[in-house]
Amino acid sequence: MSGVSKIVLLVVASLSGVLVLIMGNNPFGGGGENTKDENPTYTVSEDDDDNNNNNKVVDVRDIDDDLPLGTLNYLPTQALGDQLVRYSYYTISYSNQHQNAEWVAYELLGARLNLSNREERQNFKSDPNVRSEASSSDYRNSGYDRGHLVPAHDMDFNEQAMSESFYMTNVSPQVPDFNRGIWKSLEGNIRKWAKREKRLYVITGPLLKKTVEEADRISPTGPTIPRGFFKIVVDYEGGEKKGIAFMFKNKNIDQPLERFVTTIDLVERYTNLDFFPDLTAADEAAIESVSDISLWARD
Repeated sequence: MSGVSKIVLLVVASLSGVLVLIMGNNPFGGGGENTKDENPTYTVSEDDDDNNNNNKVVDVRDIDDDLPLGTLNYLPTQALGDQLVRYSYYTISYSNQHQNAEWVAYELLGARLNLSNREERQNFKSDPNVRSEASSSDYRNSGYDRGHLVPAHDMDFNEQAMSESFYMTNVSPQVPDFNRGIWKSLEGNIRKWAKREKRLYVITGPLLKKTVEEADRISPTGPTIPRGFFKIVVDYEGGEKKGIAFMFKNKNIDQPLERFVTTIDLVERYTNLDFFPDLTAADEAAIESVSDISLWARD
């Protein structure tokens, strides 16, 4: 990237940071193996919300989404994470010290979201792929929800995907009203965008303290408590390449979602991570320095 381009991006990111602070969004306060049936069948409908019974049974591999294979390296770098675990449908950077994922990353395909024969919700369970993790009992009477990072509803298109979304490594301590309020609303919006754009890349993570000594835990042996959370969404293969990010404090929020829109560049500054490290300079400027929700909120 040229010196001029870097200066332009730094100016844009700085302005974005000022706007975020003005609006009160300063969150810092100041391989699993697939052993299941590989060829399941599911009922597919055109719309999650339609009530007709004109559904047909198809093989999940035969869903025609008109998409080539994804071409974007969407895995961020690692900062606090000391393990990289690849599951069937998502990847995590995991910190054994924090007992939290540093980030989770996955492709969200609109065609999968049209699978209407939803898998049943499951119980949270231990993840055999990591060295240290919280237990479900750590959350008991803690005042925190086990907040999904990869939403279960994004993974309920087959049994393996749903099962892996209930690993304890895919949850993080969230204030209940936050988890069940604005966070849930954002997840629903992203699914709508995925149905329209066909493929999105989603990265989610907690905003963790740099060291565990600085952080509070939900119990003596439980995970550290994040100060906030971020979520990044990118449409790379569509007609218009675009990206958007959100950052929140880990608390009850009674404000519009639009108040928490920010740039990917700013999330990088807060987390010391590099998202989408293989982007060209032009794509990086178009995707990572823009925070325009109107590009996403179109009918």
